[in-house]
Amino acid sequence: MKICAACCQELPQDKFSKKQWQFKQQRRCKECIDVNREVQQKNAMPTNESTEVQDRQSPCANAECWICLGGGPDESGQPLRRDCSCRGQSAGFAHISCLVDYAEQKNEQWDGHDPNKFREPWEFCANCHQGYQNDLAVDLASKFVTFVERKYPDKQCPLHLEALVLKLETLRNMASRLQPKQKQEVKKIASNVLFMAEKMKKKYSSLPKRIILAEAVTYSILGRFIFLEGTEESFKAAVVCFEKCRDANEAIGNTSGITLAETYLAYAKSKCEGGSQVSIETVLEKLQQVYEHRVEIFGENAPWTLSAGVDFALTLEKANRLLEAERLLTKLAVISKRVHGPDHQLTKKAASHLELWTKRYVMVSCQHQWFLFQALRYEEDGKECVVKGPIATPRNIQDETSFTVATEDIRPTMDSPVICHGLESSPHLNGKVGDVRSQDKDTGLYRIHFEDKDLEPCLVNHGNMRILFELPVEMREEVVLPPVEAPLTLPGKDEAATKAMSRKGQVTIYHE
Repeated sequence: MKICAACCQELPQDKFSKKQWQFKQQRRCKECIDVNREVQQKNAMPTNESTEVQDRQSPCANAECWICLGGGPDESGQPLRRDCSCRGQSAGFAHISCLVDYAEQKNEQWDGHDPNKFREPWEFCANCHQGYQNDLAVDLASKFVTFVERKYPDKQCPLHLEALVLKLETLRNMASRLQPKQKQEVKKIASNVLFMAEKMKKKYSSLPKRIILAEAVTYSILGRFIFLEGTEESFKAAVVCFEKCRDANEAIGNTSGITLAETYLAYAKSKCEGGSQVSIETVLEKLQQVYEHRVEIFGENAPWTLSAGVDFALTLEKANRLLEAERLLTKLAVISKRVHGPDHQLTKKAASHLELWTKRYVMVSCQHQWFLFQALRYEEDGKECVVKGPIATPRNIQDETSFTVATEDIRPTMDSPVICHGLESSPHLNGKVGDVRSQDKDTGLYRIHFEDKDLEPCLVNHGNMRILFELPVEMREEVVLPPVEAPLTLPGKDEAATKAMSRKGQVTIYHE
């Protein structure tokens, strides 16, 4: 595992080219090279490659385990750890052995009714009430599986499904960083869950909804991992998984689960030989439906809601709706930073994409040729623009130069956010914000799609638009966003109280 100097993510060797893998400080992963993501400043880079987020996970000298109050490693030499939404240099740290003892004690006190309460101490931090993440989440889920196997030897006990599905969910959340061995573990765990569920169907005359939901979540996760193998056989196998996921969700009336399964299913079918392509607008519509449902049930602060929103924003960007995508991702980044902190994986993911999207690019005319540059700012009341480039592929910042050009000599790139001005024939469009979608070949005018949906797209001369380096405050009501898989859970008796608790991250629910 090595850290990419551009996205600051710790990634396996297959995520880098052979050349980049050999670099020590300036390496970039394949994805960052493809999107021209720049190398971060040296003082912003983590200094220890074995630590993804050193500031959040590394305790200060006087930090203590909040459970045993001991500082430093435990008796087995394991260090203090933290990977949740706790902040500061000393709060929230604990030995994993202490976290396991704490969770086991909570399970001993469990009243046998709400399975959410049984999972809770293994899934959520008792201090910030937010979920554990990354390696700590996986390690605790593994300890949970071991505890249930020891405490409840009967393999047909539904609590085995609780532990195994939590382990699947933690591995799914680290999908991009899993080693081949861990990916095989996902398949093995999924196989065990589905085998147990089949046996339980014979045991119960009426299968509990929670067991069916465990099947649905398992088929969804398994389908997504198989799909990523990228072969014709894997696409067909993923179709089968998503069909079974959809059927299981239909059996329990899980609306958002059905919609998400249908989205994955359509996409998997499109990858099979002879399959019809899925419209990206169809995908966006599905994602928004699921997200709105989860905002209603879990609240906009919940991590799985935020994760869904990020996925929706990324899809908006792929659909060339960068203005909407940037506004949505900005909102999500603000919420995630406020609720979960600047070092949380959701905050970092949103911020890394925003860093890319908020860069503005233009074509600059030079000796009757057009070259790609990054636009930095306007000067002289917009008559001149400071640019940096020209940009090569792959991009090499060290070879680029910053200088000033006349605004009349630059042209916006597709998807650029712009604001109209100086329009005499359509003065009602002056001051309106939109993005560039295409260029008319005959007239050379640019087709602008406006943020105000009451306005029809319009062809505008490049001299009547300005690049927006920062989006203005949105005056109208913000667009509701969208999905990712929520953890396995069921409704409580008091729905209003359950919704309130879910917004604090204390419990998750299944909603019909």
